[in-house]
Amino acid sequence: MSALRIDVLTLFPKMFESPFAESIVARARTAGQLDLAVHDLREWATDRHRVVDDAPYGGGAGMVLKPEPLTRAIRETKGNAGYVVLMTAQGRLFDQAAAHRLARVPHLVLVCGHYEGVDERVIERDVDEELSIGDFVLTGGELAAMVVVDAVTRLVPGVIEPESLAQESHTGGLLEGPQYTRPVEHEGKRVPSVLLSGDHAMIERWRRGEAIRRTAERRPELLDRAALTPSERARLPRPGPRGRVRDEDLMSAYQSGVGSYRIASRFGISPATVRSRLRAAGVRLRPSRASQRGPTVAEVTRMRATGLTVRELARHFGVSHVTILDRLKKAKR
Repeated sequence: MSALRIDVLTLFPKMFESPFAESIVARARTAGQLDLAVHDLREWATDRHRVVDDAPYGGGAGMVLKPEPLTRAIRETKGNAGYVVLMTAQGRLFDQAAAHRLARVPHLVLVCGHYEGVDERVIERDVDEELSIGDFVLTGGELAAMVVVDAVTRLVPGVIEPESLAQESHTGGLLEGPQYTRPVEHEGKRVPSVLLSGDHAMIERWRRGEAIRRTAERRPELLDRAALTPSERARLPRPGPRGRVRDEDLMSAYQSGVGSYRIASRFGISPATVRSRLRAAGVRLRPSRASQRGPTVAEVTRMRATGLTVRELARHFGVSHVTILDRLKKAKR
């Protein structure tokens, strides 16, 4: 199997030297499983001062990455088959499913956003996907790109033993259960007896149960999409009642730009209840994202080529699976 190729476009290439010289990424590069190159965006600037940013039109603080050098850098680096990902706080959340999907792409180009952002015309024409590693703001996309490189590299066949990948957090939508090693007793606490029994079937059942229990305690929102059997789902602990949700809290969240589905998840109520209470409070609701702008045929086709299922595409674009099927049908005409 050919190596996964990753090109990183950044203003600060030296930031990547130490992280990628150690551990699994370094071993994958040495073994020929990962072809990683980090490029300085200033190489594509044409003026003598190698300027790659400028003030934003309309005024405002900060600087914006200029379109000309960034466009040249992306097009030269990606060639004919590169898949371009912009690391930005405005992107969709990068998770384990996205890591698996990107690990199947032969050639990734990661663009590190910086300053106040990137000229929108570059995003519209030359970026395939925007990703974020969390709901917070970094000084640039470099650290986020490092996270993506690490998460994707470890999923390349042969980099890590398959058994290790099968028993870790977010595999099947669950967190990993507790782990123990020698000695049997430490400061009065013993290793659970089931792990010393030698009964592998019983151990697997215990680990599965602990993974479900830990997920329910720490990340209960993951259970909605976790791969659970009907009997496992029937035994899930019911969530405890939450305190009364104030209209002021709902209004504040909605007016900050958060959608009704995310508000519902945050406060433990249904999206319909959120919208009903907002309307009753006199809030004018925004049109749904799907009605504002559904994904184009080209967007759906491009993301489908990365291995996403119809249901995953629907979640990715925030529309129904019927909309995705409609776009795929139009693509075949």
